[in-house]
Amino acid sequence: MIGTPQKPFDTYKWRWLSVQPSEGLLQVPVFLGVLRALNLFEGNAFSSPELKNALAVVQEETQSSVTLARDEARNLFRNSGQYWRGTGLLAPDEGRIHLTPFGQQVAKGQVTKGEFVAVMIQQTVLPNPWTYKQQEIAKWRAANLEIRPFKLILEIIEELGRQHGGASSAFLNNRELVKVVIPLAGIKATAAEIARHVFLYRNDRLDVSGWPNCAPMDNDKRLAQEFLLFLSNFGILRFEKTGLKDDWKFYLDELFDVDAVTAPIDHSIFGNTSSAVRAVEEIRHSPLPSIVERQRTASTVLVRSGQSKFRNKIFKAYSQKCCLTGDIISDVLEAAHIVPVKHGGADDPNNGFCLRVDIHRLYDSGNLRISPSGVIYYSDAMLASRNYAPLPKRIAIPSFVNPANLKWREDYY
Repeated sequence: MIGTPQKPFDTYKWRWLSVQPSEGLLQVPVFLGVLRALNLFEGNAFSSPELKNALAVVQEETQSSVTLARDEARNLFRNSGQYWRGTGLLAPDEGRIHLTPFGQQVAKGQVTKGEFVAVMIQQTVLPNPWTYKQQEIAKWRAANLEIRPFKLILEIIEELGRQHGGASSAFLNNRELVKVVIPLAGIKATAAEIARHVFLYRNDRLDVSGWPNCAPMDNDKRLAQEFLLFLSNFGILRFEKTGLKDDWKFYLDELFDVDAVTAPIDHSIFGNTSSAVRAVEEIRHSPLPSIVERQRTASTVLVRSGQSKFRNKIFKAYSQKCCLTGDIISDVLEAAHIVPVKHGGADDPNNGFCLRVDIHRLYDSGNLRISPSGVIYYSDAMLASRNYAPLPKRIAIPSFVNPANLKWREDYY
């Protein structure tokens, strides 16, 4: 067992984005809705009335818990712009909107949600070069310390599941993250070592009362939990509300070898344009995006109830036929929500398509997008695939489908 860890430097903690956390900004529709609003007004001032009006629409249509449309003196990006800068989407310019090439790709749907999350898992490092001050970065450098937090979290949960109790143990909560994971990460303990100590702590066999407090300020626990919330919001982890917020369990429903699919960082989204493009291409041609999508599917299946009733309604409405491929074999057909249930979508034909299983997966991952006019946009990966070359470029949207649902999906998901 590792002895009592020591802080690598006096201010050591985990912080990814803003120093003033607004967890609601990490909800997928809000996060992507704001990004797409920024893309519409590239070059404008953050305080421009045009952007404010666009953000008011995002706030209303996503039912955001965060006030997005603020007055000029305290616009959203004065304190919270780091949510998009720290993820490599918004360049660190002052005063004017300037999305990075990576940000423009994500905003336009050219990078799927699975690819985006895969990039975050591989590329997110502490200290974050675009959200940390130079004096903070210097302390990390002096300690010869760099942490890839998402990769480490997933490795730890994977170890807990494989070595310490199976699927029921494959979770992490914020209390364990703050009290065990972060202190041990500061002394460069391995994921296996950290998982073992989490298991002991979870079973009251490890006393951490003498360990350093790596979340001393009021917001520090919230800042730490943002890592877990991001993975949950984007469907990699499934969380269960159990008791206090620090005790919410974030589960990894399908175990995989994280280390085998997250290669060392050769190119960075925080570098120049060429480096950022290479970083995305490396991820795109790795196994990680497909694994991310399997996680999203697994977590969705486990938490959805009422799916059979919705499926029956959709099958009846579409005469049991995939609206893209025309397939009629029920074993390969599924009911797909346009607006996801967790974001307020209804189990009603006006909010659904009948899709073949693989088409459904590609639709949910963002590899194909169906516009309100029926025009279909395909990802580069699908366009390069012979298997999907025969798919139509446009479909007739049934009259019973609500156009507002299609527009919401286009703008926020």
